[in-house]
Amino acid sequence: MRRIGFIIGILLCLVLVPVEAKKRPLTEIERLEQAIARTPGDMALRCALVQAQLAEGDTTAAEQSLNYALKMEETSCLYMHKARLSIAKDELWNAARFGARAVKAGLRPDEDSLVYRIDSLSEGALTKCLQQLTAGDKQNVALWCGLGQLAQHRADSTAALRYYEEAYHLGDSTVLETIQALRVSVKQVSDTDSVIAEVPFTYQDQLIELKGKMNNLAIRIIVDTTATQSSISGIETMFMLKNNYITRDDVRDNTAVVVKKLELDGGVMMQDVVLQYESSQDSPVILCMRDLERLGRIAINEKKRVIEVR
Repeated sequence: MRRIGFIIGILLCLVLVPVEAKKRPLTEIERLEQAIARTPGDMALRCALVQAQLAEGDTTAAEQSLNYALKMEETSCLYMHKARLSIAKDELWNAARFGARAVKAGLRPDEDSLVYRIDSLSEGALTKCLQQLTAGDKQNVALWCGLGQLAQHRADSTAALRYYEEAYHLGDSTVLETIQALRVSVKQVSDTDSVIAEVPFTYQDQLIELKGKMNNLAIRIIVDTTATQSSISGIETMFMLKNNYITRDDVRDNTAVVVKKLELDGGVMMQDVVLQYESSQDSPVILCMRDLERLGRIAINEKKRVIEVR
């Protein structure tokens, strides 16, 4: 009888244990995995799965899920999670790169303060990545707006206004109110700071063109607000070498040219300007805003068609 009772007990356990197991509630990760199995193309579910895996501290599974999802579709949510993972691994440049991709995919920086944190931690690397993306995709409104919002975060009203105006010219009327407020702000700065120089400019294919001299050679200079590095064309470099405006010592490793003196109309001058060598570039010289701002605080006066240096 004891043996029979023992066997019955075992059989009851075998029957009841699976029943109890079935009653165990699914974890959030299990629930999301089952939902994704039913609708594999739902990117919102995939983002939620990554978020849950990160919350559990499983960065390996989160990264695998992200990489798989990004092969299916590039979304701002997925790229922001890649940025989070990069920060966790102390890979700030990668975090900036993925943050910039998130903006290109449609994220507005004010939707998630992480983009500002990345930009601060990486010493402006996110802004640089956005500028690089914009240089290759000048028609992408999201990129211009992203740059505008980052500039606002740094309290750089002049740069923010420039970026938002680009977005507006491309058809984004939602930034008009922001532009109007920034114009008032920039005007207030202009009224309180004294102008030390005015550099006249014209427009060439919607780009600002300046006149000046480079080592006493008269030259046209294009100001590219999206460029991260000033550059010189191959033709201009060869001409300057041939006519002794620069020497071989001024050419660094065939990748850059150092100009000892760059003068702009309006009476301002810069020394030792490093220009990246671009053999296929059409414009003789392209000047980035970073180098132009070596002169001081820059404000573009459209009415007078001058760049004011303060």
